[in-house]
Amino acid sequence: MHSAWHWQCHHPRQCPCHLQHTPMPRDWSADGAHVRRIPSLTARSTMHNAASLRRLPRPMPLLLLVAMLTVMLGGCALPRVGVYKDPLTAEEHLKLGLAYEQKGETDLARREYTEAARDVPQGHLYLANLLFSRGETREAEAHYRKALAGLPDDPTVCNNLAWLLLQENRSLDEAERLAQRAVEHATPEQRSSFEDTLKRIRAAR
Repeated sequence: MHSAWHWQCHHPRQCPCHLQHTPMPRDWSADGAHVRRIPSLTARSTMHNAASLRRLPRPMPLLLLVAMLTVMLGGCALPRVGVYKDPLTAEEHLKLGLAYEQKGETDLARREYTEAARDVPQGHLYLANLLFSRGETREAEAHYRKALAGLPDDPTVCNNLAWLLLQENRSLDEAERLAQRAVEHATPEQRSSFEDTLKRIRAAR
């Protein structure tokens, strides 16, 4: 059963399933107040006159005056630069990605997780799980490690990276350390699954 708050990836290489999405932080507000956002920037163009027009001894023809003013003011104007602001929070990108993934639209899900990963490490976790489910283990591992750098004690990140290493049958010492850390920080609901990951790693050594 999929949920916006807790999701288990039904990867064919696991039985029972061990890959999990970490729950989204409960302290995120609806408007993403706790999500790092790019500050809103407004491009402004300003004009500065270096000096006022000098008085002329004789009246200047009107057309010449207009032409000179056009050149002077046009030369001082600065080009406008548009700044893109993402209207969605990282949490919203994750939820949208989950919706796409549930419908089997994995390319769109990947796009949303990538956007979320720009702001929060959970985006790397969701992206890594998706990539792992598609068999793209090398890239999945890279994103698990990015998630781990931002969430070093997150039990889900530790468990999922440990499980990937077990499936690849390599770096089992590291996998055991990660699985042990996952068990230590697991919630009661996670503990049984994560203990099984640790047991399988120890049996494979």
